[in-house]
This record gives sequence, structure tokens and C-alpha cells, in this order.
Amino acid sequence: MRIQRTENLSFGRKFNSAEMKVYSESVNKGLKLLDKQVDIIIHNVSAPSVPAEDVGIGSLFSRTTAEKLIPFLKQHAVKGIQMEPINMRKLGDQSPYAPESSAKNILMIPLEKLASDEYKNLLSQKTFQQIVANRPKGNKTDYKYVNKQFEIALKEAYENFKKGDFLKKEFADFKKEKGEYLEKAAIFRLLDQQYKKDWTKWKGIDKNLYAPKNAKQAEVAAERIKELKSEYSDEIDFFLFNQMILERENKASNKLAHKTGIKMIGDSPVASPSADEWINQNLFLKGKALGCGPDAFSKDGQRWGFRYFDPHKIFNADGTLGEAGEVLKKKYEEYFASFPGGLRIDHIIGLVDPFIYTVGEKMMSHNSGRLYSQAKYKKSEDQYDWLLTKIVFPAAEKFGITKKDIICEDLGEPNFPTQKVMKDLDLSGIAVTQFDYRGADTPKKNLIMLGSHDNISFLEYVKNLFANKDTKHFLHKTGLLGHDIAPKDASHEQRTEIINSLREDPVKFIAASFAELFTSPARRIQIFFADFFGMAETYNKPGTTKGNWALRISENFEDDYYKAVAEGKAPNFAASIATALRQRGLDKENAELIKDLDNSAKILAE
Repeated sequence: MRIQRTENLSFGRKFNSAEMKVYSESVNKGLKLLDKQVDIIIHNVSAPSVPAEDVGIGSLFSRTTAEKLIPFLKQHAVKGIQMEPINMRKLGDQSPYAPESSAKNILMIPLEKLASDEYKNLLSQKTFQQIVANRPKGNKTDYKYVNKQFEIALKEAYENFKKGDFLKKEFADFKKEKGEYLEKAAIFRLLDQQYKKDWTKWKGIDKNLYAPKNAKQAEVAAERIKELKSEYSDEIDFFLFNQMILERENKASNKLAHKTGIKMIGDSPVASPSADEWINQNLFLKGKALGCGPDAFSKDGQRWGFRYFDPHKIFNADGTLGEAGEVLKKKYEEYFASFPGGLRIDHIIGLVDPFIYTVGEKMMSHNSGRLYSQAKYKKSEDQYDWLLTKIVFPAAEKFGITKKDIICEDLGEPNFPTQKVMKDLDLSGIAVTQFDYRGADTPKKNLIMLGSHDNISFLEYVKNLFANKDTKHFLHKTGLLGHDIAPKDASHEQRTEIINSLREDPVKFIAASFAELFTSPARRIQIFFADFFGMAETYNKPGTTKGNWALRISENFEDDYYKAVAEGKAPNFAASIATALRQRGLDKENAELIKDLDNSAKILAE
């Protein structure tokens, strides 16, 4: 199946300034009438860069993001950019969902800024330009190249920082405020590089450096920590220097968000960072790990290997926060301080009713199951929401963020306690239409999307769907879709005509699928960057690590978008909103708006 127009060649004409004004105003007005918010999901690695500043990996803290990407998204009425989890990645593992520590990912540092007057040229233009000139070509990040070059660039910037007075006071203040944890994270990384194995297999006191088992071990640990801090003082300060830069850029990004109205949204992984497990190992369940039990999606279950806090150490008997609860509180406060647009919570079931298995067991059914169903940790019905009501929500409120800005990833096998908590607290779940969620059945409080980082791109999905167009599934899906996007006053014959056109023309099916997001009751829409820009490439293939987390938006993203829209591969917001207004019967009382949207949609299709 080829997804393209056949009647006319299309090059994707951009709006002129007058047309853009009409387009932006009408799209924003339409979204207000529909009570919708549109976000885009872009991971930092995927952000575009202008050629002169492209170091081989993107950053949402970059000048290209601030000066080109955000103004472009603002024109198209986007209100939020959801990032990936921005924690430090494990050495040799680029997945953002299995973090090394709660420190931030150094590959987000915009090197072009370090090589500018803004940072007193801590990074030389010579080094920066060499990195740009030698970067591997193509639309995917080469992590081997990027990791090596960032190490060179950041060390040069750090050495120049040490020679002068620039940022010295800020660095001292930063160390005083956040140095306690980050110093431990730095020591973890140093030891991890030395041992090159899981921390549970480290030797001697290093394994229990911050969790000694007795008074004698505590004495030995104190001496070892003193030794490490002395021997590696410069390496630790280098680690903290990078984190200070990231903190500065995070604040600058949030300041820009306040100015533009496009806020950054965080993503909280269900996994505890390895360094946090090492530092707080006495707070975790022994020999147990978090996973996903056997279900319709995975008959053998999923062994994630993430350690889980001992429930008795999260909350005391009287319901107050225990030591582990205080750790979680700090974790969520850091998230909400960093992301004014709110937070996506990965695998919300892990906060409500986690599935725990015994590490080393051959069968998931042995000594595994829902943690709070076990007699030792049994919860009363009104305690399942405690992690949310006593930790997550107060952390959000501290930074002026409400429940409506918390997105709960609730996909997977239904789980009664989680469903009840979601309902009782009126939380936003996720509906993914690639998983055959029907837009018309999506609750207003939920978020709706075509797909995320765990799906193939929407264009690939459509290609596969039309390759099997004689199946009952195809007929059923297109039938529902055609019915749900039809104008409110459409006759039976008109609805049948719409359905038949979707079955014959993949371009019309794509347009209808985007329109379904707007016709659905869901108040919030998210679009993954590959689908927004009409890219027929998968960003992450679960079950493999090769080639994942690398796909990037090109520096010509504006041209790419307008070309893809004209070819029917990307969302035409004007057309989708007009379709939704007609579907709700709001077109007659908003005739001028419909006219503007239709004209804008026509220009986008040229």
C-alpha cells in the first residue's frame, strides 16, 4: 500500500503571515469550543538542530528548540511538550525507562550554549565545530559517537570553569542545596565504571557503602567514603558541574514555557534508579522485583527486575511517611519542580497494586502476585490510594500543579484496585487508538493518542492495516471510525459513503483517525513526534535494544510537516477541528469559524 495523493503532486505550501494569523486564531478558537488541549511527545534525543549546531543528538534545552521548534508548535496551538524520563542513563543502555540515578541526563546539555558568550565560551568554538563537522550523518543518533564527544566537550568546559570566577558562587550554592544526593550518585557512577557489573555483585564495603549492616561496617564505610571523596574529588565536582548546567537550563526552559504558554511535561518511570537502590537498599524488599504478571499481552509475564520499596517503610503504622516514603516524596517534588506542565506516571499500577515476583524463580507463578494481596502487606480498601494522596498529590500542589496535569499510564490488563483508585480520584488515564480504543468511548478526563514510544509509527500501522483490509477487524474499525467522525446531521447514506471512502483510501483513513482524536470526548490529545511529522519509522521496538531511542526530527522539520500534511500523512489541525465541530453540531452557530478552518485546511492540503 502506498500512502500518497495521486491526482496532484504536492509540495506542502506554507502559510503566508496573514494566512497564518487566521489559521492560528481559528485553530485556537476551535480547540476552546471543543474544550481540548493538544500536546506533542518529543524525547530530547529526537529534538531538531540547525546544521551549524547539530552535535548528533537533540535537546529540548537547545537554541533550536527555543528559537524555531517552540514558535512553530505555538502556531499550531500546541500547549505542551512531553519529554521522556530525563534521569541519568545507565552506561551502555540508552533506555530512559531504566535509569542509573535521579541525576539528569548529561546528553541534554546544549553544547552550543557552552560555546557561546552566555557561558563565557567555556567550550571552545574549535572543539564544538569539530564535533558538529564529524557527526555521523542520517536521522538517527549514534550514541557511541555522542557519548565520546560529550565527555570531551564537558571536560573541556569544566577545566575552563575551574580557571575563572564565572559560576563559582552558583556552583557553591548548588552543591550546598543538592550536593548530598548527587555526590552519592557520582560515587555510584565511579564505582560502576570500575566494577562493570551490577552493584549487588560489588566487593567488600562498596556494596553496602551507604547501607552498612552493623556498627563495624558503618566505621569501615565512613573511611571508604572519605577515601573516595578525597581520591575522586575532581571527578565528583565534574559530575556536579554538569548537573548545575542542567539545572540552569531546566530553569531557562521553564521560564520560556511561562512566556510562550508551551509547558514541558515530565515522565516518571516505574523503575527505581540503580543508584537509588544501592543508596537506600535497606528500604527495599529483599529478593523481590517489580514486574507484570501473565496476562493477555504476555502469557509468561514480564520480569522487569526493578526493586520495590518495603511497604512497611513507605508508611508507618499510623499512616505517616516512613523513611522510604520520605525518599519518594523528594523524588516527586523534584519532578514537579522541573516540569510546570505536569507529569506522566509510568505504569500507575505500580503505585497502587504492584505485581511482585521472586528474583531467581524460574516460574513467575512461584511466590509472585499482587503485593497488597499478601497477608503481610494487606491493605484496606481505603489505603490503595495512599501513595498518590499522601505523596504524589502533595508534591504536585507544592508547585501549583493539579491532578488534571497528572497523566496516569494505565494501559494493560485491568486491575480492580487500580481502576477503583482511578475512578475515585477522577484521574486521567490513556486511550491509544492503535490498541483499538474507540474515541467515542473515551472518558472526558482521559488523554487520547494514536500511539506512543511503544508503538510502531502510525503510518506503519496504517500500512499493515490496509494490507489486511478484508478482515472483520478492518471492517469493524473503519465502520466505527466513519460513524464517529460523520457530521451530526448526516443521513444513513452519507455515513455509509464516509465509511466506504475510509475503506478505499488510506489517506482519508489517516485524516479520519486524526479527526477522531478531536471528535472524542477526551479533553486532552497527545501526538507522538513521528506521527506529527508524518514519519514512517518506529522510534522504539520493545524486546530489542538495537536502533532504539535514536530517531530524530530533521532540521527541515517545518518543510517536512507541510509536505507531510499535503500528502495526507500528518495531522491537518484545521480539517480535524472543523470535522469535530460538525460532528458535534456546532458548525451552524460558528459559520465564520468553519469557513476560516476550511480555507486553512485547503491551504494545508495544497
